[in-house]
Amino acid sequence: MGNAPSCVAVWHKVGNVTKTGYARNDCSKRLRLKIVWAHGADGACHTVDPRKQIKHKIPRGPRTFDGASTC
Repeated sequence: MGNAPSCVAVWHKVGNVTKTGYARNDCSKRLRLKIVWAHGADGACHTVDPRKQIKHKIPRGPRTFDGASTC
């Protein structure tokens, strides 16, 4: 799911109105990551320190969560 290293944990939650994708940096170094969605724009790139996470929220609909990628 995405091209982030395997030490990056990814998951998503679906609410009544929105979907939120998450990525947590479990690596030993700082990474540049973004949340990736199919069929539309991805989240912005963020510098993520070890043990920190990012999230990106979109309206609920046909787009699917594709994980996280480096940027």
